[in-house]
Order: sequence, then C-alpha cells, then structure tokens
Amino acid sequence: MMLQRRLLALTRGARVRLAATAALGLAATGTYIVQGLLTARAVDQILRTGSWSSILDSLGGIAACIVLRIALVWLREVSAVEVASAVKQMLRTRLFNRLLLLGPGYLETKRTGAVQATVVDSVEALEGYMGYYLPQVCIALCAPALIVSGLFALDPVVGALTLGCVLVAPFGPTLYDWLLGDYGRRHWQAYSRLGAQFLDSMQGMTTLKAFNASGRRGLTLQREATDLYRATMAQMSLSLVGSGIAGLALSAGTALAVGVGALHLAEGSLNIPGLLTILFLSAECFRPLADLNMYWHLGYRGISASPAIFELLEAQPMVSEPADSASVGSESGSLAVAFENVTFAYTDGERPALGGLSFEVGPGETVALVGRSGAGKSTVVSLLFRFFDPQSGRITLAGREIREYSLESLRSLIAVVPQETYLFHGTVAENLRFGRRDATPAQLEAAARTANAHDFIAEMPEGYQTIVGERGLKLSGGQRQRIAIARALLKDAPLLILDEATSSVDAANEAQIQQALERLRSGRTTLVIAHRLSTVVNADHIVVLEQGQAVQAGRHRDLLLQPGAYARLVTAQQGTL
Repeated sequence: MMLQRRLLALTRGARVRLAATAALGLAATGTYIVQGLLTARAVDQILRTGSWSSILDSLGGIAACIVLRIALVWLREVSAVEVASAVKQMLRTRLFNRLLLLGPGYLETKRTGAVQATVVDSVEALEGYMGYYLPQVCIALCAPALIVSGLFALDPVVGALTLGCVLVAPFGPTLYDWLLGDYGRRHWQAYSRLGAQFLDSMQGMTTLKAFNASGRRGLTLQREATDLYRATMAQMSLSLVGSGIAGLALSAGTALAVGVGALHLAEGSLNIPGLLTILFLSAECFRPLADLNMYWHLGYRGISASPAIFELLEAQPMVSEPADSASVGSESGSLAVAFENVTFAYTDGERPALGGLSFEVGPGETVALVGRSGAGKSTVVSLLFRFFDPQSGRITLAGREIREYSLESLRSLIAVVPQETYLFHGTVAENLRFGRRDATPAQLEAAARTANAHDFIAEMPEGYQTIVGERGLKLSGGQRQRIAIARALLKDAPLLILDEATSSVDAANEAQIQQALERLRSGRTTLVIAHRLSTVVNADHIVVLEQGQAVQAGRHRDLLLQPGAYARLVTAQQGTL
C-alpha cells in the first residue's frame, strides 16, 4: 500500500486527466446500469403483455445506451493513453535529470543495462497502472456502491450478500500482496540482469568474436533468460490464484443474488420486476470489479517495476551544490589550479587513489602529470570536475575552493580533450556544438581548421552534416581526437585538460594532433595527463605520481638527471624521448 501511495504521487501534474479518464469510465458504466434497468423492464413487459410493441421504447433506450457507450469507451481509451503518456514523460524527465545530477560517480557503480531497464522498461511498465488501473479503481469504488444501494432497497438480504462478494473480490488478493510483491521484484531483477548482459554482449561483440567466446557468452545469456522465465512463471502462477479468488467471488455474487431473489419471489416477498432488476443489476455490479481484476494484472507490472524507479529517484549525489555559489565573471582569462594535501578513496577502494597530493598550476602554465597506470592521474581529472569530492584537503581554481562554485559554473571553466573521445550518434556539427551550442557554421569551420580537422570533414559525403555513427565509429581514432580538440576550442574555457590526448593514435596522426594541441593550449592554463612521455618534454612543470602521491616534480631535463620514478619511466619507454 505504501508503494501504491508513492506511485499515486507520480501522477502529480496529470491528475485532471486522470480524473477525466475515471469520469468517462463511470459514465460508460452508467450506460450499462441504465441498459440493465431497461432490459429488466423490457423482459417484464414481454412476460406481462406478450406484445413486442410495448418494448419499443425500451429497445430504443438500449440502442442509445450502446451508441453512447461506444463513444465514451473510445474517449476513455484516448484519455487513458494521454494520462499514461503524460506520467511517463514527466517521470522520464525526472529520472534523466536525476542521472545528470548524480553524474558519472553514480553510473560507475551501476551496470548500463540495468539503468537503461529502469529508465525505459520500468517506466513503460507503468502505462497499464496509470492509464487503466488507477481510473478503474475509482470506477470500482463508485459504481458497485451505487448498485448495492439500489439492491438494498429492493431486498436487504440480496444487498448484503452482494456487498460481501463485492468486498471479497478486490480485497481478497491483497491478503498475499506481500508475497506477490516479492515475486514481482525477483521478476524485474532477472529482467534487468538479462538486459544488462545483453547490452554488454552487443557492445562487446567484436571482442567475443575475436576470442571465440560468443558461445560461452551465449550460455550466460541462456542462463539469465531461464532465470527470467522461471521468475515470470512463478509470478504468474501466484497471480492466477488471485484471479481465481476474484473470479469465484464475482460469479458467486451474481448466482447468490439471483438465487436468494428467486427464493424470496417464491415466498412472495419479491415480485418479478424486482427479481429481473436484481438479475441484471447484480451482473452489472460485478462488471467494474471484473475489469479491475483484469487491469490489476496489467497494472501490477508497473508495481513490480517501480522499486527500481524510486531507488534511482532517491539516490543521493556524491557531490552537492553550494548554498551560495561564487561568480565566474572574474575567471575570464587563464587561471591558477592548486591541489592542497588532497586525499581521496573510491567507495570500494582498498587504498586511497590519492594520498595527500599537492601541486600547483600557475596561470597560463602547462603542468604534466605522469606516472604508471593506477597512479591517480585520471582521479585528478574527476576531482577537478567534481564528479567526486575528496575526503580531505582542498582544490582551488583562481584562489577559490571549487566547492564554492556551482557545478555548472565550475564545469564551464574547464575544457577537456579525453583519451577516448565520445561522439554521439548525429552529425559532425551537432557533436561540435557540445562545445558551444550557438556556434555558427563559420565558427565551427574556424575551430575545425585550427584543430586540423576541416580537411577530412570537408571530404566527407555531407561535410559537417555527415552522421558520425554511434560513438563516432565511422571515424578513425585520430579524426575523433581532432573533433574533440575543435570542440574544446569552441568551448574556449580558461582551464584545459589534455587527458592522454594522443595515446590512442598513430605517429602520422599524432603530429597533426600535436600541432592542434599547441594552438589549443595558447593562452590557457593546461593540465596534461600523459603516459607517452614524449608529449610532456616542453611542459613548464612535470609532477610524477606514484600510488596517489607526488614523488617528484620539476622540468624534463632536471628530472632526467635525478635517479627516481621519472628516470625509470623514461627507461621503460626505451628512449622514445
């Protein structure tokens, strides 16, 4: 019940439409009631007079009820779809905004397929609950109450029996809702696992084929699919018990009402018109409950799926916005960066990723962070963007601690060229405009020329309107990197981060990319994350990291003369410098 109250809260903003759907359903049910009364009257007149002409007005009324009901049912269906669509749209917007607020830190702890199942499939499963089940609850509460009142007036015993069956039909299954809820959660967990495994398999298809592992992966998917099948059948089996209870109550209610009415007719306490009215009204009394039972199965998919939705909505971001954010107006030029005794550990880390790290990057300087994999270089970037906050120490930009900036303001000050450039499915121009959404075609071309990207873009079939494909797979690694550089140029932020920007390209592309990077760095404070040491020879300062700590710092020439971590890195790269 608590879960259903929370689901009802999701209808905020669509409750007028929800009420309209319920009202249309009630009106359609009203046509059934009127039709039942007219039918009882017509049968009574036939029995008494034997003349068909005496029931023409009743038949006309019945025909009018049928036509009106067709129109009302059509309007109700349209309204139900509108309600469900409105709720799903609002909910998906909330979930997407929540994911943006939670940021990469949250997504690193979740499987992509599981998050996709929550945002797409779980929300879709709410359609039956929002559009049909909730309006039918209102109908099932109001219509039977009206009919039972009429039956009480005709025959109190029949009214009491009908009321008892009316109460058993919807409330009987709730006695084991807790058990069905557990089975429903197992079903959606199995569904999410299968979705996550399938998405992983599709994204890693090349690797599976290269290692002849597709058969083994297929067996894993088969096991997950079997688990989903078993969870689905278990939920369905238990759900059918509820259908049986409800169906028995509905059938028994009509039979008991008519049977008792017939006895009272034989005793003389009820006349034939009264018995006919009981016959047709008792059937109509249980019609809304039968529909509720049907929609309950449809709606329960949404109930089973909703825990994952609420888990995401209630997830807390790892970083929070400041109460009073600092202005970024004064940070228009290059700016200084400082890490002051920063310690940070990931949630499941056995040791800190950074342990008391301190270094500075002066305005307009280029500082390189080098070290082996796992030394903490990428963690520095994540902390600068405030995907996480350090457990101790502080990070400053332009003399202000970064926690003083709003997240949007902070990130507007930083441009990044990542090691693996992510391009969205869309055109070259659309991907460039992530750097500056209002950039004109001329500005796009200027940035691309500076990044040595214009020539290959111009050779594409549709130039800047060419679709790059999912993750930019239609482009080479070097082309993607040059688009990333052009994107950073368009952003024109005072702090530039080059995160292994040339590590995944060949020597021919590296020369062009290095030229573009030199242009990009001009006039900006630059932090270079490097594994290939040939890219940091001309840095103003080099900081060598080991196990999250700065173990050496200085210029390239000076560090080469000192025995230590930097010299070992240079030696390991076999004299490439």
